[in-house]
Amino acid sequence: MKRIVVAVDGSESSLRAVSHALKLKKLSSHVHVTALYIGPSCYDLFPEPGACSGFQQKELDKEIESRANEVFKKIDKIAGGKSSSIEKAIGRGDAAAAISKFAAEGGFDLIIIGFHGYEEDEGSKFWLGGVCYKVLHMCQCPVTVVK
Repeated sequence: MKRIVVAVDGSESSLRAVSHALKLKKLSSHVHVTALYIGPSCYDLFPEPGACSGFQQKELDKEIESRANEVFKKIDKIAGGKSSSIEKAIGRGDAAAAISKFAAEGGFDLIIIGFHGYEEDEGSKFWLGGVCYKVLHMCQCPVTVVK
């Protein structure tokens, strides 16, 4: 195992996934970890023809990058300020599909994902989150789920 992608959204579960990836990275200097933040595409949010313009997508992109950077700051804290120890990437679209595609196209050996994202409520603590569930079924490489 040389290449690991960690799906992150800033939730406690995704940050625990980052911690787990860093533990694996300590086992070998040949392990590379990439934190992947996925934001929606304007066209995913508003699929009606003509509902999205280039301007709207640019505004959405700015917001996604801002949110991703906040998550990446949390990741740098977990990594002890060693921002170079984890690569960062931002994707767009349906989260599960984008994570799966990124892992496949990037030749990753392992995906690490949190049990739940921000959508966890009291009753859902016993069930996998929707994105996690989809990633488990869509991906061709191994997936580690961190609770």
